Amino acid sequence: MTSIKNKIDILRKQILKYEYFYHKLDQPIVSDAEYDYLLHKLYNLELNNKEFITSDSPTQKIGSNLSNKFKKITHFYPMLSLDNTFDLKGYLDFERRIKKFFHVNVENSFCCELKIDGIAISIIYEDGKFIRAATRGDGFQGENITLNAKTIKSIPLKLTGLNIPKRLEIRGEVFMLKSDFLELNQTSTIKKNKYFSNPRNAAAGALRHIDPKITAERKLMFFCYSCCFFSETKKFTTHYEQLMQCATWGLPVNQEIKNCLNYKEVLDFYKKFEQKRHLLNFDIDGIVVKVNSIELQNKLGCNTKSPRWAIAFKFFSLERVTRLNNVIFQVGRTGVITPVACFEPVYISGVKIKKASLHNKNEIERLNLHIDDFIVICRSGDVIPKVLSVVKMRRSEHAKKIIFPVFCPVCNTNLLENKEERVIRCHAGLICDAQKKKSLYHFFSKKSLNVKGLGPKIINELVIKKFVNNPIDFFYLKSIDLIKFKTIGYKKSIEIVSSIKKCKKTTFKRFIYALGISNVGEVVSEKIANYFMTIDKLMNADVTDLNNVDGIGKIIAHNILNYFSTNSNYNMVLNLVEKIGISWSTQEMSIDKKITYFYGKKIVLTGTFESFSRTKLRTTLISLGAIILNNISQKTDFLIFGKKFGSKFFKAKLLKIKMINEEELKSLIK
Repeated sequence: MTSIKNKIDILRKQILKYEYFYHKLDQPIVSDAEYDYLLHKLYNLELNNKEFITSDSPTQKIGSNLSNKFKKITHFYPMLSLDNTFDLKGYLDFERRIKKFFHVNVENSFCCELKIDGIAISIIYEDGKFIRAATRGDGFQGENITLNAKTIKSIPLKLTGLNIPKRLEIRGEVFMLKSDFLELNQTSTIKKNKYFSNPRNAAAGALRHIDPKITAERKLMFFCYSCCFFSETKKFTTHYEQLMQCATWGLPVNQEIKNCLNYKEVLDFYKKFEQKRHLLNFDIDGIVVKVNSIELQNKLGCNTKSPRWAIAFKFFSLERVTRLNNVIFQVGRTGVITPVACFEPVYISGVKIKKASLHNKNEIERLNLHIDDFIVICRSGDVIPKVLSVVKMRRSEHAKKIIFPVFCPVCNTNLLENKEERVIRCHAGLICDAQKKKSLYHFFSKKSLNVKGLGPKIINELVIKKFVNNPIDFFYLKSIDLIKFKTIGYKKSIEIVSSIKKCKKTTFKRFIYALGISNVGEVVSEKIANYFMTIDKLMNADVTDLNNVDGIGKIIAHNILNYFSTNSNYNMVLNLVEKIGISWSTQEMSIDKKITYFYGKKIVLTGTFESFSRTKLRTTLISLGAIILNNISQKTDFLIFGKKFGSKFFKAKLLKIKMINEEELKSLIK
């Protein structure tokens, strides 16, 4: 029992510390997933050991700590928190509790609204005039933020319309638009001011700033989600009617509201916005479902922490906590050693994830990562798995520190660290089987020499059975050699050999890209091809020549020089051109791309396209002289967006960058 009590005490102290930084200082020091994970653990421990529950436990609290910067205001009615659930079962339990309360199968309508991720406030109007505003605080007392709230443009200082009550309390959420948040952090970076981690904390910091002028500058927004009447006024029968009345008085009410008759309609509303949330210009973390009938709300009442007639049906966090089982070290095509975290599988946005790249040695050291640690996983940009942090207070005594290898895990060659690139690399080249297989596949891949039918499995088998050792060997393969493989029939063997012969006629930029020089991608290959024109000039170029090429810096120039200064590489390229006969037309260099709309333009892509694959679109734009970038900046000329676009869209809008949709794009390409 003593050990359980100690666990509960340690968890409480840790969570209270996180809450202090989050609510009082507006400086979160852990991710939402880690906080939710620890709070859930504390809740379960207390549930099974109720004798250890205390009134100051984070599980028993309604709101945040009160700041000493503001005077305290006692709420006329307590501002309670909402009970929440993350799944359909939890929501159905909520419905069952309501029906059980009335002892009959009550057919009930529910009002569904978006759960804005912001700061709850209360506003008092008297005779339609704004009198005071307060934060939720601890639910009973809040902070007087009247002067700051008055600077929020979407909050009316005077209500309009008919039947305005003598005294009215409006409750709602203060938040910040994603686009305004990006602008704030951009300005903060330039001025070297405080950098905010997310829009919610930026809004909280602005709302509780001692200087109302700062609050006004932060462009806060407000949505009303409920109202309280102090005397008899027009009798409203539903929550929905109340909200619509608030809108007629000039209060901002989010229009995404739906009355639902059953759980299926509630679930449809939930799923709709779970998919759409990244398209909204403000953060939501779920939906709020309320019993629509005011009469039933009053009969159900509240418990000490939350109303019985409402629940927050929250989206699964884009972060998860899981256990790290192992770290493996992969050898890349250019010899770079990449550590990969292998963990117990988790689902994020409906996708099963069990691995994430740790990038380099520095990342392992930054995270202070140990085998058997509990780690926080997210999908960066809702796509790429990433290890965010370690739940250090959950580290077991059996956890093992991760040691970066000294020798290549494939060929046992001594590894060398390149501090400029921040990578550790195996320099064995084609001698290392891992590099050999990946380099050969890259050489004949779609974006390089484009040999059809020559996939990784066939190349692996060719290497293992010692049919090939370098790119030159492929040009001597015969169909009779390939028929010996189980996966290759007579027809396919003919097709592969024919495709290898055809690939001798290529373009200069494709050939450069095929060589697989570190950091030399499609865009850089195009620039090199246009600048040097011939392979001889490129192979004999010095640092000055390479630095004259737009977009080639110190690291890429160094990698190109290293590649051609290696005798085996130099001779291989020479033999591919002179003996094998790989060639390209010089006409590609003389095409006047300046006549195209996209020539020389820096372009970023976001979203999915109906008429193009991402690869095809990139290739098409590059062929028209465009420069494709990964991130939005002030130097970006265009953003081309499709469906399901992400944060790049909002950043481009903020920076007033020209945006082109798919229909416009097709007409411009034509």
